[in-house]
Amino acid sequence: MLLLLGSLLVSCGPPAPATEQEPPPPPVNEDDLLLRLSAYLNTDTSRAAREQNEIVDYAIENLVDVQVSNSGLFYSVRAEGDGEAIAWGDYLTVHYKGYLLDGTVFADSRAQDRPLEFYVGNMIPAWNEGLPYIKVGGRLLLLVPSHLGYGAEGLKTSKGSVIVPPYQILAFEVEVLEKGE
Repeated sequence: MLLLLGSLLVSCGPPAPATEQEPPPPPVNEDDLLLRLSAYLNTDTSRAAREQNEIVDYAIENLVDVQVSNSGLFYSVRAEGDGEAIAWGDYLTVHYKGYLLDGTVFADSRAQDRPLEFYVGNMIPAWNEGLPYIKVGGRLLLLVPSHLGYGAEGLKTSKGSVIVPPYQILAFEVEVLEKGE
């Protein structure tokens, strides 16, 4: 399943500064974060284990307080939201930014001033799994291992240009604006 990016693709570059709408995340106790997330570091040499270690290292280095699901999705609820709960099959309107862990942005709906509309269930596995952690009005950071993102295929334009190379760990900042009927 591909995340429908359409014309929201933007040129690569460093992440844009946070907008004035987004308050900074709450302060994190570095020692507690290091202790908790270090438990997810793995000595296995499989791709999945290496990707998990990269995500954990990123979260520790950037002091991102994340949780991990059974599938290996790392997520941080930035704001739970106060609207309706989100479920499979819901039609949502969201703003989002997608980037690689090195900061290379591959999509940003705010920069294009074009929110994305879609059905939960028609997106990459990370989005389908992660969105129900928040409600309408909520904001979420997803740190996505490749098997829950674009996997071995990566993401290409209709003309074959590479947007996201194969086996990339992704980060998505998602804000749910509304839920359609």
